[in-house]
Amino acid sequence: MMSLTGTVKRLAIATGMYRPMRWLARRVHPRQLAELRADIELYRSLLRPGSLCFDVGANIGEKSESLLAVGSRVVAFEPNPQVLPELRARCGSNANWTLVAAALGSGAAISPLYARAGHANSGLFQGGEVVATYDVPVVTLDAAIRRFGAPAFCKIDVEGWELEVLKGLSEPLPLMSFEFSLSERGVERTRACLERLAAFGPCRANLTPAETPRFHIPEWMPLAKLLEWFPGDLKRSLPGDPYGDIYVQREAV
Repeated sequence: MMSLTGTVKRLAIATGMYRPMRWLARRVHPRQLAELRADIELYRSLLRPGSLCFDVGANIGEKSESLLAVGSRVVAFEPNPQVLPELRARCGSNANWTLVAAALGSGAAISPLYARAGHANSGLFQGGEVVATYDVPVVTLDAAIRRFGAPAFCKIDVEGWELEVLKGLSEPLPLMSFEFSLSERGVERTRACLERLAAFGPCRANLTPAETPRFHIPEWMPLAKLLEWFPGDLKRSLPGDPYGDIYVQREAV
């Protein structure tokens, strides 16, 4: 049975009241507003106004919204039809936002997307409790760059599919982020992603804890050093859940 929250959200989307109700919800629940402002502060410290950004795995648009708030032009990639109505309701009225209803991967294809009850856990990987399966288009980062231009920042959050996304990229980008996990399999995937990015040349890296837009390491470190160290003491020192985001910034030439 649909929850009350879900019912209200669907009604708000259908009546065009989603954004006013989201604004009100953030005032009733100040933590939501604080999280948005923290995201905006982080992105403002990293990006210039007008920067082109890719939001890969946009979900319901929380990161797109924050990037738009700092004046970025955002191309959002999201293949899950279950979240597209809310994503459009949140960001679709902004002229600086473009939606591509597709996944990203190592090559152009049509692939199954496995939708899960927790929509943020949906993705192209198998496993878990799947509630629906959809055939979705897959494009590469290279193809997206040819269409929209090279982004100043590319955020990747695709629930274990990060390496496949990076395999579809053949040129370095100024700034990227991707989700990491401290599970045994997650550490292996993260190291593979770091190795892929290290092959593009000198970079520096840092990381943020789960859902916390604040850098965990006091000083950015060379990517090669982070790769040698990872996962280091993160299982002990990382606050909250055992995952987060790694940021990789290309060194100035």
